[in-house]
Amino acid sequence: MTKVSATETGTAFRADLLRAALLALLVGLIWCALYDRWSVESWQTPLTYLSDPVKADVLSLLATVKAARDGHFSPFQFTNIPELGAPGVANWDDYPTTEKPLLCAMGLLAGTIGLFPAVNFAVMFGQVLAALSFYAAGRLLAASWIWAFAGAIVFAFSRYAFAHGLRHITVLYYWHVPLDLVVCEWMFLGGGIKFGERRMTFALVVACVTGLQHIYYTNLFAQLVLIAGLLQAWRHGWRAILPAAAIIGITAAAFLLMNLNTIFYQLAYGANSEAVVRNYKWLEIYGLKLVDLVVPPPDHPFPPFAAWGAHHLQEILLAPGERPPSAYLGLLGLAALVWLTLVSLQRLATRKRLPLETWLVLWIVLYAGVGGLNGVLGTLGFQVFRATTRYSIVILCLVLLAAVRRLSLVEFRPKAKAYGLAGLLAVIAIWDQAPPIVSGTDLSETAQAVASDRNFTEKMEQGLPPQAMVFQIPVMDFPETPAPGVGPYDHFRPYLYSRQLRFSFGSDKGRPAQKWQHDLAGLRIEEVVARLESYGFAAIYLNRNGFTDQGAQVLDALTQMGRNRKIESDRGDLVCVFLKPSPQPILPDGF
Repeated sequence: MTKVSATETGTAFRADLLRAALLALLVGLIWCALYDRWSVESWQTPLTYLSDPVKADVLSLLATVKAARDGHFSPFQFTNIPELGAPGVANWDDYPTTEKPLLCAMGLLAGTIGLFPAVNFAVMFGQVLAALSFYAAGRLLAASWIWAFAGAIVFAFSRYAFAHGLRHITVLYYWHVPLDLVVCEWMFLGGGIKFGERRMTFALVVACVTGLQHIYYTNLFAQLVLIAGLLQAWRHGWRAILPAAAIIGITAAAFLLMNLNTIFYQLAYGANSEAVVRNYKWLEIYGLKLVDLVVPPPDHPFPPFAAWGAHHLQEILLAPGERPPSAYLGLLGLAALVWLTLVSLQRLATRKRLPLETWLVLWIVLYAGVGGLNGVLGTLGFQVFRATTRYSIVILCLVLLAAVRRLSLVEFRPKAKAYGLAGLLAVIAIWDQAPPIVSGTDLSETAQAVASDRNFTEKMEQGLPPQAMVFQIPVMDFPETPAPGVGPYDHFRPYLYSRQLRFSFGSDKGRPAQKWQHDLAGLRIEEVVARLESYGFAAIYLNRNGFTDQGAQVLDALTQMGRNRKIESDRGDLVCVFLKPSPQPILPDGF
């Protein structure tokens, strides 16, 4: 065996650093081209806002980043938002959030460059990190740099990334998955990872990082490490499971650390079963479906594929995991899956050991597929992981890593053929996996919606005193509780631009202090206004989309009561009617 000198190792490492820097730059430039983010003005416009009701979760993300920017959202304190939940203070501690470091970092950046540029940058950075992580994983697993480079581009620009994007940015941050799989391979093969090795230090760092990310990835990583530990214990005795136990322990500790506020809040104020509601049906609706890995999305650039995807969506009974469809592996991902399948069948025929990637894909399908082990657990009441379609990104990572390693064993002569083929495959992947390029018209429409809400909020602040309370209708619970015609987080819109107003929406449902709003539902409008004014509310904010008559009946009644001073948004969907608050307000029942 040829011994590699320290000098050669250092030279190779520096070369990889340069290639990684080039990869990051290339991914960033491609991202800017796809989203048309080349000017300061375009960066001031969020990637999505109101144009697509399916992506309404973006408003919750924006509100969270603003709360972090203002110092109300951090890992180790109760999450109280004084501008929300009026006349009280909104609290978000009943809903566990593990990804606080990411959200707080976005808040810090928002305080420097602004809310929308910060969240846009975070999306781009998430895809850059995915590319860098895949490249590192490929190199750690002995893939050649050119194929690791090409695979990184395919992985970073997955359809999964575009489908989740800004609205599900914590899901978009799947960048660590390749590193998780490196640790899993080390755990499964040979004697596993042992204490005192560099690989163990690496594994513990990866475990800590994974514990701070989205819980779906944490869940699967812990499962695979546990299975590997049990396998090593079966091979070498019970002590061989201890490294796996340490890795899982660090992962769990990081997860618990980020959710101490939820744990202590519920210990102090009692459990709240209404804040996070899960039912078994969602495990089927949002479960992993093999067909979703194959069927292209309806906005695919190749018309026959687009027609196929659109027709499929019209026929299905269950949603395609999540909308917009996110599980499509892409042509290269599917080719890599077919390749892995053929290799596995060949090994079965010759009675050789199956590739580890095959076993891991089979486990994911067994666990996450509709009616699989996760569904069985759901029937027993454990219904936390409803959207197991998200494990499609792990399948994509597994088959791509398998493909780049096998391609690295192929000898291309001349070498330029490998470079040319790798470049061609990366271009095909971007064409195949990316949604339609954002146009100037798309940017303009989003910018107009933002400007409408910003101008509307500024007019509200000009007409109301500092710290004035605004009651928002239709009454909606938070989180995950839309009203007919209104997205679940639509009431956050004025909060994003407000500097000195307080809004009734936005505190976790299920607590006594939030039920008073629903008590108003059976009252006449005159009684509702009298109560609101006695509580000190200075205005009613009305979203016309939440009323079959666009709010005409409510607005006419308020006018007849003499509350005829109002403002409307430029888009005409929001109305603010000024009230006459009591100089000595009282608090509703429950406070």
